[in-house]
Amino acid sequence: MQIALTGTSGHLGYHVARRLLQQGHAVHLLLRAPNVLTRRLELLGARSHLVDLLAPETCLPALAGTEALFHLAATNTTSQADADLVERSTAGLTKSVLDAAQAAGVRTVIYTSSVVVLGRSTDPARLINEGDATGSAESPYVRGKVAAERLARAAQASGRDVRIVYPSWVVGPDDPKLTPPHRLILQAVQKGQRFSFDGGISIAHVGEIAEGHAAALERGRPGGRYALGGQNVTFRQFYDLLARFSGQPAPVLHLPKFALLTAATTLKTMFGVVGGQAPVDPAYVRAVVGNFSWYDSSQAVAELGYRVRPIEETLREAVQLARQRLMGSYPLNLKTQGASEPPSVGAAPGRLLITGAPGWLGNRLLDVLANGDRTGHRYPARPVRLLVQPSSQGMLDLPERFEIVYGDINDAAAVRAALEGVATVIHLAGAIYPPKVATLYRVNVDGTRHLVDACIERGVRRFLFMSTDSICGHGTPAQRVFDEHTPANPYGDYGRSKWMAEEYVLEKTRAGQLDGTSLRGFWFFGPYAPARQRTFVNMFAAWPRQLVFGDGKNLRSISHVDDIVHAFLAAENQPATFGKWYWIGDAAGGHTVDTISNAIAAAFGRPYRPLYVPKAVCRLIGVADTLLGKLGRIHPTITAAGKFDFDIAGVSTAAQRDFGYTPRVNLQQAAAEMLTMNSNLGA
Repeated sequence: MQIALTGTSGHLGYHVARRLLQQGHAVHLLLRAPNVLTRRLELLGARSHLVDLLAPETCLPALAGTEALFHLAATNTTSQADADLVERSTAGLTKSVLDAAQAAGVRTVIYTSSVVVLGRSTDPARLINEGDATGSAESPYVRGKVAAERLARAAQASGRDVRIVYPSWVVGPDDPKLTPPHRLILQAVQKGQRFSFDGGISIAHVGEIAEGHAAALERGRPGGRYALGGQNVTFRQFYDLLARFSGQPAPVLHLPKFALLTAATTLKTMFGVVGGQAPVDPAYVRAVVGNFSWYDSSQAVAELGYRVRPIEETLREAVQLARQRLMGSYPLNLKTQGASEPPSVGAAPGRLLITGAPGWLGNRLLDVLANGDRTGHRYPARPVRLLVQPSSQGMLDLPERFEIVYGDINDAAAVRAALEGVATVIHLAGAIYPPKVATLYRVNVDGTRHLVDACIERGVRRFLFMSTDSICGHGTPAQRVFDEHTPANPYGDYGRSKWMAEEYVLEKTRAGQLDGTSLRGFWFFGPYAPARQRTFVNMFAAWPRQLVFGDGKNLRSISHVDDIVHAFLAAENQPATFGKWYWIGDAAGGHTVDTISNAIAAAFGRPYRPLYVPKAVCRLIGVADTLLGKLGRIHPTITAAGKFDFDIAGVSTAAQRDFGYTPRVNLQQAAAEMLTMNSNLGA
């Protein structure tokens, strides 16, 4: 059949399209904008059409000859913000798509509604079915879906073959935008859930929901309506399962509804005073807590052959996916699963060993090697081996030429195995903010020395090391900006540990036993950022004012991960770099913190309204950081805040001279990327 779909850049839409392609249908994607998921569908044979879904006339050429249309596009959120936009992206979108389908003569429309329009039950013994309807609309999304439901039902009443499916909570792979269920699971895996509450939810696997959609076309009745529920569990059961699979503690408190409602109301009032948005709205608490979103899918089972996967399978997989998100490998896996092999040019480069994946810079290096860079340039195919911590097993899904050896950097057997047949080592692995100071020296110093010694023993000469600005600490009134002659003055235990590691690499190079080079980065920007960077970015997206430590006039250089990746690859075969270290930063050689913050705020379309923390307070925080260090402990926020008001900037002239380093990403581009990172987690 000729089948068109909306919403295929999203979680469920992608899986429905993939299922239809597997069944041999000719699939057409109606897109507002492509993404990694739609590109993967194109590799499977789908054809993309860029349209404005709110303008039916733009869809008509793509719908010519179409026999069926699946309408899945919608903005799925529990937020109370941007109500008009959310309702346009649900009810408004549905009206436009239904009009386009009618004008194009599409015979059958499968409309994806939601169980929220069917409502919830106060009695766990009574399951909700297709005959029910919600009596409340706690958010713009629910209001939009209820209005869209009326449009779909009106189309049915007019005699059109519109079939409606009602998915419950959808969980599973391939969700770059982080839907609300996955956001909740991620929070529980990252921080644990300390309390539970009354009520329940219905959790279904995205694969089964996609099967239900395909079956609604194949076996559904014209004008049929089908609840596609999952396994019905209480919130306590849900959080207990997440705790079991993630290793986090299970909830120890049970909070009554009135306590949660009081807390939500108080938070909304407090956030309202400062112009912010509360983390949860009282209307959402009122609708969900104490009620049971439990559904009867017997009609879909009988007519469509729908099945419900055991929740243990679904949540075990969801926890693994959440761990991948936290390590930054989730968006990388999305991209590399559809990666094509780059061309071979001349003699194949030697085997490359990379440490530090999954990690921010390591993930971007793997992405560039597998998919090419932001300009479309593809590096020649070469065998790549990764030395990966055993705790990260299963976190990476890479093409065949990427081999993984699991082992600690201080594990002699694992390091020897990883170095077999290697021509070049790019050593990115390092500890930055571990809970204990001792970890900095075990990983950064001992690990680097062990790897260097093993390279010398195995005859691996080329060694490129990822270093840091903390080796030089911060600028002084006499020299605010670092250059290639700036002496070492390590800041804290992190700076000392990286300096000791770098010195070992360069010492062995001076002794003629290694061909080592060290690249020093500044404040990282770019794809695959960890949670701490997303927390910083969210301050510009959601807070009414932005916290700035110091007066905002201090200088900071930024290092975009793309520029660092290119620096490593450009320096690899340059003998002039042997035995030297280099600054790898932006072309400007430093911006004021106010300039950087202004650029980020502008990218989010928000005014920059800084709330400056006096330098005296920063010095007190620095003292607290020093005292914690003497106790052998590290607190990431205290460490970062204690040095944020210093000048930490440098010029990259030596790198430009010795191996042609030229920064490709400017501040405005890096800031604009943060908007995507904040919504898509770097995908």
